[in-house]
Amino acid sequence: MRRLWKILLRACLTLGALTALVYVGDDLYARFRGKPTEQVKVDIVYADVNHWDEVEYSAGRQEMQTCIDALMPHFGYRPCWYLKRHTLQQVGNP
Repeated sequence: MRRLWKILLRACLTLGALTALVYVGDDLYARFRGKPTEQVKVDIVYADVNHWDEVEYSAGRQEMQTCIDALMPHFGYRPCWYLKRHTLQQVGNP
C-alpha cells in the first residue's frame, strides 16, 4: 500500500513539473515574440433571471477582444485558439 502511494505521489509531482515547464516555455516563447496579439470580434449576450426564475437573454453588441498567440493565457489575454472558437460570450449569472 505504501508503494502505491509513493508511485502516485511521483506521478503527481511529475505531472505538476511538466505542466509548469510547458507554461514557462510558452510564456518565454510569447515574450520573445514580442507579445504577439490579435483582435477577434466577439458577440456579447446578457443573461438574467426574472422573478419567475426563468432565464432571459438579450443581445448585446459586438466588441473586439485582444488575444495572444500562445497555448495558455498570458499577460491578461486569452489564447487566440480559444477565443476564435468561443465568439459568443454570456454575461451574467443565470
